[in-house]
Amino acid sequence: MVNQPFKRALTDLGYSPGRNIELAERFADGDERRLPTLAAELVSLEPRVLFTNTNAGAVAAAAATRTIPVVVGPAGEFVLYELAGGTLAQPRTNVTGVVLTSPEIDAKCLSVLIEIAPAVRRIGILVNPRNPGQREYPAALTRVGRLDATLVRLEAGGLADIDIALAQALSENVDALFVADDPRIAVDPPVRQRVLRFAMANRKPVTSSHQNYARDGALFAMGPSVPALAARGAAYVDKILKGARVEDLPIERPSTFITVVNLMTARALGLAIPVAVLASADEVIE
Repeated sequence: MVNQPFKRALTDLGYSPGRNIELAERFADGDERRLPTLAAELVSLEPRVLFTNTNAGAVAAAAATRTIPVVVGPAGEFVLYELAGGTLAQPRTNVTGVVLTSPEIDAKCLSVLIEIAPAVRRIGILVNPRNPGQREYPAALTRVGRLDATLVRLEAGGLADIDIALAQALSENVDALFVADDPRIAVDPPVRQRVLRFAMANRKPVTSSHQNYARDGALFAMGPSVPALAARGAAYVDKILKGARVEDLPIERPSTFITVVNLMTARALGLAIPVAVLASADEVIE
């Protein structure tokens, strides 16, 4: 989802592999345990810049080198803040890039959920406990958003334990689910399908900042455009190759958001989507 938009953006910036740029790529194929080894392999090639994405990729790249510039496009705000030395405006380390998710973004998603389904009083916040960007959820969400609902933390690291988290959702009497953006629980299709089957069987609305949730059957999704963020990452790489210093490249928050509303799911749940939400939707599934 990130690799191709990043490469297209490099092409648009005038780069052509084999002519004026060389790309050395490594892929973990879904196994995050391989990331430190792969990052070390790339560092051994002495590149002028490293590009990566996801929280786990950012952490692995930052641990592999303190000198080679690392561009992350994108990852969570909390992780980038820590890796950049406690600042977004002027990185104090060799790490910069663009933000994918933040408590403010996710809290906005929750506020729209409550607007659509005002009877919701308890929302299960599904997070990956191994994702450092979600370590403080849901407390971080309540700090930044005025949310008229109780938030309940549900933990799952992937398909192996998603059913445990969903069973907890039942035992905790949650009225709805929010799935935090994470490669294991939001991006992975089998996990997504399991969550959505559970939600429909129990008539619980689901939302996420990962748009594919709504395309697959969630009530709605609202979050940044990952291709747009990957393209911004390419712009950072371009600047570094032309001599820019990491400390002069502030970490950017997203400016382009995509809202997907699933009217089929809304009808199945007996919910009416407010006119203002429909009017602001980029994609409506009927």
